[in-house]
Amino acid sequence: MKYIYILILSFFVSTILKGQNKSLNQKKYVIVKSSFDFLKQLDKYKTSSFTKFLFNKAGFDTYLDNEELPEDLYYNKCNALFVDVKDKSNLFFTKNFVELTDCKGNLFYTSEKGSSKLKDYERAYRESIRMAFSTIEKLDSIYDAFLLEVIQLKKEQKKQKESPLVRFVTSESDKPEKSEVISKSIVPSKLDTFDKSDVVVIPLLYAQKIETGYQLVDSKPSVVFVILKTNDKGKFIIKDKNGTLVNKGDYWVAEYYKGDILIAEFYQIKF
Repeated sequence: MKYIYILILSFFVSTILKGQNKSLNQKKYVIVKSSFDFLKQLDKYKTSSFTKFLFNKAGFDTYLDNEELPEDLYYNKCNALFVDVKDKSNLFFTKNFVELTDCKGNLFYTSEKGSSKLKDYERAYRESIRMAFSTIEKLDSIYDAFLLEVIQLKKEQKKQKESPLVRFVTSESDKPEKSEVISKSIVPSKLDTFDKSDVVVIPLLYAQKIETGYQLVDSKPSVVFVILKTNDKGKFIIKDKNGTLVNKGDYWVAEYYKGDILIAEFYQIKF
């Protein structure tokens, strides 16, 4: 099933990449681990060097991860496939297989196992790795499928940068000129309704540890909240406020009642 998926995907890749001249001319970068986990020494038995040789011979621009990289790859390693060799040897056979992953460690392809009966370690690993490498079908198509994922990811990232929902700033001095400033006291459900040009001023608070949690102080300094720990590290109880403080990634939301009115305030907190 894995191979059928790659063949189908490669057809669409070739069609899409025809319109991507820059991508077609792009070098096919591969980065090989300089020390495989099962050997625990730098290029022991020349296993990493030999793996690099195989990918170079197949037409790829290949580097060990401890070598100097070209500038375009140095600043964007996600343009490369990463190669690791795994070991499944026993008393009688040296057995290895090759894994291809992206820059985030997501598994992209696994070869079949290669094996060797040779007793000399360097020759045995070379034979086993060569055999495993030879089972990788349509390596160019695999790389093109990987490249398509890279192109799609870049498009998504570009789209997100071009149309942010809200830009958070921590102080009045950070505000851009001629921008509307939304009050810090807003209902979280309305966050998605902000125009991309809107700016939310998020006060910065500093956490001072106490026995039951933290006290949050501003720059004056004065205590804004006392928060109590829960079993969830991303959630606190606001003492004497009948409310909660919840982590939302880049900011925290404090929700509490004033009479019958639910108040929601956004903060950045340095613990």
